[in-house]
Amino acid sequence: MKTLRRIIPISAAIVVIVGVSWLGLRYFRSQSDCKKLSAAFARQIENIKEDAHERLKVGTKKADVARFFAEHSIPFTISESGARGTLLTSGCAPFGCGSDSALIGVSVKLDPAGAVTEEPTVIDMYTDCL
Repeated sequence: MKTLRRIIPISAAIVVIVGVSWLGLRYFRSQSDCKKLSAAFARQIENIKEDAHERLKVGTKKADVARFFAEHSIPFTISESGARGTLLTSGCAPFGCGSDSALIGVSVKLDPAGAVTEEPTVIDMYTDCL
């Protein structure tokens, strides 16, 4: 009977230690995955910003603007006043956001002939933050 009284608390302590260790490992892995997703999202944004700055200079023609959007897989529309596209993607949202869904938006103003008139604007945001 004395051994049974010793075994129960020791077994319970082992179960608690294993459970806490497992939860800690899961948390660490999720944080590591989150950092990787955030870094990938940041690289994607930076890549689009740099490419837009390089390729969508003032005077660039409508066909080249359309090619830029297509090469980045950004759905877009072109109107008389400009071209706009939004890429739906994901990252690792900060606290206060409901999910990891995000977007990268690119807009550039065009003249009536279809040439770029201003530096492009690139924005990024998580879609459902408070």
